[in-house]
Amino acid sequence: MTDPNEVAIKLLQATSMTDETAFAGGLIKGAPGLTVIDYYRIACHMLFKCHRCGTCCTTGDPIRLRKEDAKAIARHLKIPLDRAIKKYTIPDPKNTGALAFKKTRPCRFYDPSLGGCKIYPARPWSCQIFPFLGIYGPEEAVKVNESCKGSVQAMNALTAALEEARSGAGRAGAGHVDAELARQAKIWFNKILDGIG
Repeated sequence: MTDPNEVAIKLLQATSMTDETAFAGGLIKGAPGLTVIDYYRIACHMLFKCHRCGTCCTTGDPIRLRKEDAKAIARHLKIPLDRAIKKYTIPDPKNTGALAFKKTRPCRFYDPSLGGCKIYPARPWSCQIFPFLGIYGPEEAVKVNESCKGSVQAMNALTAALEEARSGAGRAGAGHVDAELARQAKIWFNKILDGIG
């Protein structure tokens, strides 16, 4: 389980200065430059616990897939890749070269009797990053999906932990942050991001 207080302290450290300042003009090798909102999205994602309500599975449209997702689904279903692509996907109408599930609303792999996804271990990356890391809403805000209980709970947990960290900033290490502490927190978040999908 992820500790909201640890996440909040790391978040305050990581967002205490820009990536450019923390890394003296250079970024983490191979890592994108992240914005403050990106760090908040990663923090929310870390605290997110799926309640298997099916809201995202029954309202998502389109559900996008990368080639790697199609391969993982084919392996999971123990069928050839070309058959999985033909049976379950179409070209994504909004993204040249990408794929999307043929059937959405609900997703063909959503099973209400299971309370969730039949291919959960091989679910697409777009499902893995929902609800915080995809582009949902304006870039300058973290989108909380009110119909998603886990989304609301993650934001509430982060908000409470941030308030606690700010009130005890001196003892928690989240007050004055030197560049090395900020760099380490930024690297920590980038490792989390790299581990998704």
